Amino acid sequence: MKNIYLLLLVLFAAQTAYVQEWRLEHQFTPAQTLQKVRFRDAHFGLTVGSLYNGSTKNIHVTKDGGKTWIDASSGYTGTRFMDIEMVNDSVLYMSGNNGLIIRSVDGGNQWSTLNTGVTEQLWGLLFTSSQTGFAVGSNGLILRTLDGGEHWEIRPSGTNHLFYDVCATESGLLFASGSNILLRSENWGDSWEAVEFFPFEPPADWIRSIQFVTNETGYACADIGRIYKTTDAGKSWTRQNSNTQEALFELDFVDENFGIVCGFNGTILKTEDGGEHWESMSCPIGTEHLYSIEMVDRNLGYICTHFGKILKLTNVSSQDESEPLHALHRFYPNPVNETLHWSLENQTNTDACFFRLLNAAGQCMLSGPLEGSQGSMNLQALAAGLYQLHILNGKQLRVEKLILLRGRP
Repeated sequence: MKNIYLLLLVLFAAQTAYVQEWRLEHQFTPAQTLQKVRFRDAHFGLTVGSLYNGSTKNIHVTKDGGKTWIDASSGYTGTRFMDIEMVNDSVLYMSGNNGLIIRSVDGGNQWSTLNTGVTEQLWGLLFTSSQTGFAVGSNGLILRTLDGGEHWEIRPSGTNHLFYDVCATESGLLFASGSNILLRSENWGDSWEAVEFFPFEPPADWIRSIQFVTNETGYACADIGRIYKTTDAGKSWTRQNSNTQEALFELDFVDENFGIVCGFNGTILKTEDGGEHWESMSCPIGTEHLYSIEMVDRNLGYICTHFGKILKLTNVSSQDESEPLHALHRFYPNPVNETLHWSLENQTNTDACFFRLLNAAGQCMLSGPLEGSQGSMNLQALAAGLYQLHILNGKQLRVEKLILLRGRP
């Protein structure tokens, strides 16, 4: 057994070299603008957008990693939905125009409308647990629910600036970002105050996406090619050199170092060193606007576009043409509370499989073999936060982000 674990460590260090490329995975007809794309794992995902071109269904669900999609109706026509939040495999939320928040309790097949009591556009949506959620939007609006969306209350923001996004750290800090505004809450949204040391620059900083990967380290992207980073829990921010002037719509980091951002005119940028350097990635559809990105892990991601396309990030290697690891194993739920389950979806690969769970600082918290066709991991002793799940199958290494929510309100 000792020799097996020594081999495991060696193989984890010797990662196969891949070239990452984006490809066109799907084109919806008619071509609706897609505002947001979200995936819970390598299989289950949703995308949503505007309703036009004669369609009555603007919600699309996939259960096979984007190969095929099932259309669903929001119950509305001529409206737009801007954000998606997945609480678990069954409970999903979307926010949109006219104060709309809709909810599904069956994995996206059927949707019902929640009563928000407002009519503003709701651009950003966040649930920190099955009961506690936030929505942000036009006219400085911040909403909070404490009962899974049954009732919503307005939390005073002190501003009428438009909010695009809302995020939380594992320690309980909340941030709401938007047009020349960044607010912070230290009491789960009871009150909000402006971040004093954010380097806003004229003519405008429309902070469209914000994300924290640890309690201290966070990233934000804005118009005119601006990317910002904090390492002190959002008290101060520094601007990074993106080498572009295009509007950047959304970023997603797998860990502190690896992240990708997308935006106008086919802009895709990647960093592997925490934003010290950003490199351009090729867009397979030219200069079409890219509105949302979801990274499942370092090697698998999705982007939705202005004309109803789904792009997929894949690894291209002439050295290895075997089936990707994403098609072999499924880990759920993610986010997870205490117990993480896994199952072997395809048993044609008989190579020994191992896992390693790392915290945001890179420390190994759990490791061992994955034996049999299914199993589970007890994470009760671990602190809530962002983790990396490394899965080694033969010569293939998969790195997937895992969110542990246990203990959060």
